[in-house]
Amino acid sequence: MTRRINPQFQQKVNRMDVNSQNVQPIPLFNETNEETPEIGGGLPIIEYWAKHTLSPEGPKLWKTLLHKSACLSCSWGTGGQKGGFTNEEGEKLQRCMKSVEAISAEIKPAISTQFFEKKSIAQLQQLTSMEADRLGRLSFPMILRAGSSHYDRISWEEVYQIAEAAFRKTPERVASYSSGRSSNEAAFLLQLMMRAMGSNNLADCSDLCHAPSTIGLSEMFATRTSLVSLENLKEADCVVLAGSNSSYNHPRLMNELIKIRDKGGKIIVINPVMEIGLVKFGSPAFPVKSLIPGSDISSLYLQPIPGSDTALFVGIQKSIIEQGLLGQKYLQAHTEGWEAVVQHARETDWKTITKTCGVSQAEIEVAAKIIGTSPAGCIRLGDGNYPTG
Repeated sequence: MTRRINPQFQQKVNRMDVNSQNVQPIPLFNETNEETPEIGGGLPIIEYWAKHTLSPEGPKLWKTLLHKSACLSCSWGTGGQKGGFTNEEGEKLQRCMKSVEAISAEIKPAISTQFFEKKSIAQLQQLTSMEADRLGRLSFPMILRAGSSHYDRISWEEVYQIAEAAFRKTPERVASYSSGRSSNEAAFLLQLMMRAMGSNNLADCSDLCHAPSTIGLSEMFATRTSLVSLENLKEADCVVLAGSNSSYNHPRLMNELIKIRDKGGKIIVINPVMEIGLVKFGSPAFPVKSLIPGSDISSLYLQPIPGSDTALFVGIQKSIIEQGLLGQKYLQAHTEGWEAVVQHARETDWKTITKTCGVSQAEIEVAAKIIGTSPAGCIRLGDGNYPTG
């Protein structure tokens, strides 16, 4: 079913001027939601910083914040040659609230040894992600035995016995998994041990969580990772931000989006949920112009029905073709099989597209014109913490 659009809002969409700074009025939020803030970010970020960095955990936080290392939250590089608040480009104030949040979680006190004796598996399953995170750190090994309702604490000696018995199996029956939250050094040692045993069954979070992206990128671009560097992003004058709430999950990207808007670039947000931080965001990196008044982020905010992004992108392709913005010479010189993609877009009717994705043809046409007339564009598809450029 097509998403209903306010008639006055639709009239404004029909009169959109893609050459203006904001081609779309601020999208309509739920008018009954009194808790919706004016902007995302802003002073609450400073309050969060103060609460944690001036608390008893503050000294440990600052010690880690000043490291020349990658962020525990998003893996964006920090430190460079200048210290923990300067990035590789020499830009200042490059630590966000998510970084403090991640470090704070890592340095929490250990969970008491009696906790898991009192809490059953059923009770633990009722905890929210935040409640589970705030329990503290695991400082001892545990096991869930068959038929048991509680985790049992075990000794390290028993851990070694279990591991030794497992590793005695034939190499093809042994596999390893390393989390993205573990260190690179630990992951390196794990894979080295597995290979020494004759096993190639190595898995990590990139294999499981991001396999579709890596396979698709390999087939299309002969690379398993993003094609867009920080330097590339700075040159973009159009960014399509699809399926990611960067204002919360990747706040440092917001600084780059603000700078793109400041130089007259356009940001197209594609997200079923209306996130205030993707409409207007206050960044502490720009205390005068952005922190309190907030900076415009989205030039156009599209809200497709969840799971219908393919239909929306087909619609954008169709409109680019109909508006005469197709870069056919580029397609002929650098791509294969593009004719089938173009034919599919041409043959798919607008009614099917708009009914499937819930976005009006007028909005799709504006998005297509912005993309088609931008000299340097970048598409960012969010799947968790990792962007695909």
